[in-house]
Amino acid sequence: MDALSLQQREQFLHALAKLSKSGIALSHALEVLSRNSDCQVESCLQTLMDSLRISENVGQAFRRAGFSESDAAIIQAGEASGRLDAVFLELAQFYAQLVQARRTVIIKSIYPLLVFHLAAILLAIPPALLDGGWAVFLAQSLPILVGFYLCVLFAAVGWRIARGLLSHDSRAARTIIRIPVLGGFLLNWTLWKFASVLSLYLAAGGSLLRAFEIAGTVCENAALKASTTAALSRVRHGESLSEAFRRQPGISEPLLRAIQVGEHAGRLDKQLRHAAEFFKLRTFESLDAFAQWSPRVLYIFIVVFTGWRIITTASNFGTHVDSILNN
Repeated sequence: MDALSLQQREQFLHALAKLSKSGIALSHALEVLSRNSDCQVESCLQTLMDSLRISENVGQAFRRAGFSESDAAIIQAGEASGRLDAVFLELAQFYAQLVQARRTVIIKSIYPLLVFHLAAILLAIPPALLDGGWAVFLAQSLPILVGFYLCVLFAAVGWRIARGLLSHDSRAARTIIRIPVLGGFLLNWTLWKFASVLSLYLAAGGSLLRAFEIAGTVCENAALKASTTAALSRVRHGESLSEAFRRQPGISEPLLRAIQVGEHAGRLDKQLRHAAEFFKLRTFESLDAFAQWSPRVLYIFIVVFTGWRIITTASNFGTHVDSILNN
């Protein structure tokens, strides 16, 4: 089945949190939600209900319904500890933050994109009037617009390639996170996810080593996953958790401090929650900087493009005037 969008997941999990908190069993809560839902959410609900009917555990049911491995593991741990309502609410808030971040970037980019498209269209009109015809108008406007969308396409492809390398190649991941701006954003993003999954899983009652295994798997940072795997191997041989992570290269200092303090204070989930909030803040700061600077870069491009088109149009107009006078 198709996975739910971020907003659909946030709304779905928030509704489950409210129903679970009121004492309604999960199977009955799913039936209640299925009475009024769109096709995509209805398909998700049907998959969940079918999986639970055949006695599959809650985690496996959510995996079959298209939820991530981390979501399914956290929900399963929440059920085992009797904190299913709190886990649903935490996950709903996590997805709400992702939705808000994406919305911020989109909203701040709409206006400069409209200005650029208007400039490409309006500045193609004078040459078309001078030289006559739609062919000139299209020749003046289409290459600019096509070139712009090709740049957007290449950027999107490059982003997917970078994300893929970051997730699956530890050596490439260490190189990518050193890239100015982009690397810092991706590092904070993956650390936020790592610390969030850890804190949620531990708060839900899951085992310590399993929590780190899941967080390393789903954080989408192969270098962090490799460091986590190596650290857990040391822990299994009797080394303390904080010491094992301290020996690993590239572990962020705030994350290491959270592990050290949490291990000695016996409140690892709380300290990791604080670390997750710290990395979330830095991630949103990067997103906000991108949202602030992307319109400015577009404005600079629009100014340069508009100036070039005005000069070109004025030159063509002067040539036409000279031609008329000479004739």
